[in-house]
Amino acid sequence: MTVEKTTRYVIYGAGAIGATIAALLRRAGSRVICVARPAYAEALINGIEIREEEIVSRVSVDAVTTVAELRVESGDLALITTKSQATETAVEELLERYDESLPVVCLQNGIRNEEIAATKFKRVYAGLVFLSAVQLEPSVITLPPGRSVAIGLFPNGLDETANQICAEMQDAGFDAMPSAHVMSMKWGKLVANLNNATTTITGYWLERAMADADMRKLMLAVREEGLRVLDTAGIAVEPPPNEPSPIRILEMTRKLMEPPKRPYDPKTAPPNEPRTFSSMWQDLQLGRKSNETTFLNGEIIALGERYGLPTPYNSTLIELVNRMFAERLAPGLYSPGELHDFIQSRVK
Repeated sequence: MTVEKTTRYVIYGAGAIGATIAALLRRAGSRVICVARPAYAEALINGIEIREEEIVSRVSVDAVTTVAELRVESGDLALITTKSQATETAVEELLERYDESLPVVCLQNGIRNEEIAATKFKRVYAGLVFLSAVQLEPSVITLPPGRSVAIGLFPNGLDETANQICAEMQDAGFDAMPSAHVMSMKWGKLVANLNNATTTITGYWLERAMADADMRKLMLAVREEGLRVLDTAGIAVEPPPNEPSPIRILEMTRKLMEPPKRPYDPKTAPPNEPRTFSSMWQDLQLGRKSNETTFLNGEIIALGERYGLPTPYNSTLIELVNRMFAERLAPGLYSPGELHDFIQSRVK
């Protein structure tokens, strides 16, 4: 089946990532409808403001608050953009309106979502997305430079649908790549996303984290622990060297060993400096009840237990994040140095 330009994208879970993808696809002429929380659906219908460096645009997108409200069309294609803890619900609700032939793309962090979708749908696509969207209110999204997507069949392979989705994503301004190796890319991104918990606990945004020597040291230790476990488990975190990829986590991790190019100084930082917050930080800041650590750091902990490897960094991160969400604590519980010392104090 070829995805024609008239295909309608049904974006389930239109938060920061889903709403951004929806707005950019719609702006490029694709047909889109979102399933979103009421306040976010209202914002999409009324027009969501997209702030991109020097450009500000407003895009209206069709939206509903439940899958039951959708009027099914024969060319529908679902993009699931929820957090991993909501995937089972998304799949079950989509199955109430569609049959098993619905193409489903999991544009999510974590590596279990495609498995869940494949238990109900015959054509599931692995989706990798690099998009640092900040949405602290439903009607406004701030987009730093850079947005990449890779899509391929799950568990591997390519077909014309993946190619055509990427072509429409390219039209929408994404660096979109069809690939037969998306799942290994997603394992690599999982390693990077282990530090979503680190920035949430410290309260650091990405740019400040990368400019802070103590934070880089801490983030390196978290990643190295994850890579050590995955290497023992025989899990590839990158495609073969000759295959293109938007992420090469081993090189990214090596760069954390270098000192920051420009150390962060709050006294000299410009007032309009870019601030890219992880989705986990945003969830905690916005008072949401659940978080994604089980599907990120939890993967490393579970594999560590299976192979007899200690995981003090990831175990401490998940414990602290869960406490912060349960007690409604604000981001910034520990400084990087304090957090590193606390983890070291628990190492046996």
